[in-house]
Parts: sequence; C-alpha cells; structure tokens
Amino acid sequence: MENNTKEQKISTPVAIVVAGVLIMIGILASKGGGVAPAQKTISEQVGVSKEKLLACIEETDLEALDSKVSNSVNTAMSHIPREERGTPYSIVISKDGVKTEIRGADSYANVKRVVDDAVLGKITKNYDGKLLDVEASDHIFGNPDAPVTIIEYSDYECPFCKQYDPTLKKIVQESNGSVRWIYRHYPLHQHSFEKLVAAECVAKIKGNDAFWKYSDLLFGLLKTSNDSVSEQL
Repeated sequence: MENNTKEQKISTPVAIVVAGVLIMIGILASKGGGVAPAQKTISEQVGVSKEKLLACIEETDLEALDSKVSNSVNTAMSHIPREERGTPYSIVISKDGVKTEIRGADSYANVKRVVDDAVLGKITKNYDGKLLDVEASDHIFGNPDAPVTIIEYSDYECPFCKQYDPTLKKIVQESNGSVRWIYRHYPLHQHSFEKLVAAECVAKIKGNDAFWKYSDLLFGLLKTSNDSVSEQL
C-alpha cells in the first residue's frame, strides 16, 4: 500500500489544487488544434477532443469536486489513522451486505479468496468505516446489478494501484456477472487531482466505458522530457 504522509490530507489546500488545474488548462489551451495524429492526447484516443475536455475542465467546480472526494475518502477511512492510510484501498461488500477491507495491492489469489467468500456469503465483518452509498455518479466496471461489490480507492499516480488494477479487472471478468468494481478517487501525488478532473470530464462527455479506457491510459501515462503530463491528457 502506498502511504504518503506528506500529502495524506487529500487535504492539499484547495488553492493549490485549483492552481494546478488552472496550469493544466493553460497548457491544454496553448496546445489546442496543433496535435498531429501520431501525438494524440489520451482523451482523443477515447473519443474526446481536446476542445471538449478543456471546456469541461473549465466548467468544473474544483472546490466542490475536491470536497466530494475528500468527504468520500475520510468517511470510508474514518477508522484508520491518517498516517496509516494509503492506496490502493478496497472494501468488499458481500451479497448479504457484510463488508471487509483489503489494504494495499494484495495478490490475485488472496483477493479472489475474499471475493469468493463474499459471493458465498461467508465473510465476517472486518470493516469499521462508514462507507458512502453507491451513487449514480460512481464508475462501475462489470454488471451494475452484481450481488457483490468491490469499492476501490485509488490514485492514478500510485504504482501499486497500477499493479492492482489488472487483479480487480480479472476477478470481475471471471465472475460471470456476480462481481462489480467501483472506482473512487484518493489523490495523493503531485498531478493526481489534475488527472482525476480530466477522468471525470471524460466520463461526463463520453460515458462509463470511456472512463475505464481513459483510466487504463492514465496508469500508462509517463512524463517525458518533451511533454508535460498536462499536454498528454
């Protein structure tokens, strides 16, 4: 599990969060219209033009989004001391509503064992947080009506989250519709908030499938000497 006590408060001051996104907007705007096909941004790769992405980002209430994300994380992890929180963090909800937690990027075998128990209704309660209910705005991978739910708190710049992502995807795909995976944000790194804003805009413009494809691309995004992170979004 990635812990980042320096930035544990998703609580990056809102002014800093806003400043970072404003810088991203400036970079995107300055590059508008001049991207060659071989240099497509990742939003363009999922069918969202740079112009539409920029317009959505400019219209986003950053303070409200930051507050929503912070409230979700702090509620779900209310039972965990701040210095012990990290990503990825998952809550598995069984078919009978019993919850258990998985801290860190656990192995496929271990996660599968927990999920199989959830499918059979055999898990015992091991979660003391106050998980927020699933909302229409949540991002769901798999059968939306699956009896078992995995809610993951993740960060697009966390290497352990990138490692864990295929594990959850495989478990859902092998479940025959009995497991769904919900992705929720827990931004801890320098550019994490900018990336989640872009991902939320992709979801708003293009829908749930595009969100998941975009998230995969975000995990594969590497900053190079010639291109800033914002130029690639």
